[in-house]
Amino acid sequence: MDADLAAAFDRLADFRAVQLAEHGGFTLEAVTCLQEAVGIGDEERRAFAGRLPEVSAGADPGAVLLGVLIGLLAAAP
Repeated sequence: MDADLAAAFDRLADFRAVQLAEHGGFTLEAVTCLQEAVGIGDEERRAFAGRLPEVSAGADPGAVLLGVLIGLLAAAP
């Protein structure tokens, strides 16, 4: 596995561990902060929601967003 991709998964694992330890699961605020850390804001969330059905009408938005987050985390310095 590429080092950047491995680092992205490690960052998500760290995020998950903190959320589970502190809150027993993911809070909306925490997920929003994670998205914003990789440049996903309100405008990008609207674009994502509007365009996802064009790519795959039956796709699980959460699963696709997780893939996007992993890609953006892997690309981040």
